Amino acid sequence: MIGREGASTEDEPVDVYDDSGKKVGVSTRLEAHKKGLWHYNFHCWIVTRRHGGSLLFQLRSEAKPSFPGLLDSTVGGHYSAGERLREVSREIEEEIGVRPDLEELVPIGSRVDVAHYDGVSKREVAQVFLLRSDRPLTGYRLYQEEVRALIEVRIEDGLKLFSGGTKSIAARGAEWDEARRGWKEATVRLSRRSFVPKMDSYYMSLFIAAKSLLSGERYISI
Repeated sequence: MIGREGASTEDEPVDVYDDSGKKVGVSTRLEAHKKGLWHYNFHCWIVTRRHGGSLLFQLRSEAKPSFPGLLDSTVGGHYSAGERLREVSREIEEEIGVRPDLEELVPIGSRVDVAHYDGVSKREVAQVFLLRSDRPLTGYRLYQEEVRALIEVRIEDGLKLFSGGTKSIAARGAEWDEARRGWKEATVRLSRRSFVPKMDSYYMSLFIAAKSLLSGERYISI
């Protein structure tokens, strides 16, 4: 995969850790993913009061090497070696054109993500944040090589879907049409198979956390 500055992101260095969370060295992302070395990444989820309260997902580009065309965190990125939150939060502006202050990011905990697929042995710890924004879908600017569209899922619909209360839901989406230099908006139908697969109840926890944030709860955790 080619990075924003022309370099392969798989060659980027990342700090790697042992099972106790102690840093033990530096590796490339490719090696970390092949050998199952622990490393950190970053998830930012935009929460909005629009349409009674919604959570914003990105639709992964068809060019992505993993899970193309599926719904994922609004913004996600790896920590390069030596980076901290201030540096990695640049991903928010690069992927969707929003540059929040760090104080606007609401930390809701960390999530351990272990998976094996297509030669990848993923052992990551995601630091997860919520960000409040009520701008419309067409108010974002997408990095089209990675983000195909934005999909706004109502919190109540997401809770029904991931609790097993329904098999599909309707959601609003917007995709940038480069040829026409304009946005295409549409209502889409989603099932649980529309999302990047997770072994745990991550999405359910996120919708609960988003609802708590909009309700003014002070302490929120996944």
